[in-house]
Amino acid sequence: MKLLPVMTGAFALAGAAAAQASGGENPMQIDVGLQIWTLVAFLGLFFLLAKFTFKPIAQALDRRSLMIKESLAEAERARAEAKKQMDDYQKQIAQARTEAAKIVEEARSLGENVRKEIVEKAGAEAAALVQRAQEEIQRQKEKGVQELKDTVASLSVQIAAKVLEKEVNPATHRQLVDSLIADLGKLRRN
Repeated sequence: MKLLPVMTGAFALAGAAAAQASGGENPMQIDVGLQIWTLVAFLGLFFLLAKFTFKPIAQALDRRSLMIKESLAEAERARAEAKKQMDDYQKQIAQARTEAAKIVEEARSLGENVRKEIVEKAGAEAAALVQRAQEEIQRQKEKGVQELKDTVASLSVQIAAKVLEKEVNPATHRQLVDSLIADLGKLRRN
């Protein structure tokens, strides 16, 4: 309603300016009839706008306000849901990391156990292999000693037989020893 006096004053000044331009009347003189008709026209227009325009505009603004409120509420629900999902994902990630760490630790422990087992088996196999090799060496040594004894016995018998056949003089003795060394060399090569 504060707008009404301002509008009335504005129309009065406009009317005065028009009157001065047309006939030379005093610009400061107020025409009451013109002011009344201006006020009637303004009020009529105001009531027409109030009856036909203000309600639909107010309803549209109310609908818009309601829609904005609903949108804000929906956005808040979506934000809360997103926060909840983010919290769930963070928990799942933390749980997955814990499980992954546990799996890595179990794998490390299993790998260490397998390594120890392999080392133990390899040690046992190496010890068994060394034992078999030592036994084989001992058998070969005994076999070699036995063969040497047999060879020496055979050569002794041969020497004794040759000595008995001949009387031994230094030249014959030397010849028998050289023959015996040659026979031993042949046996070793075989």
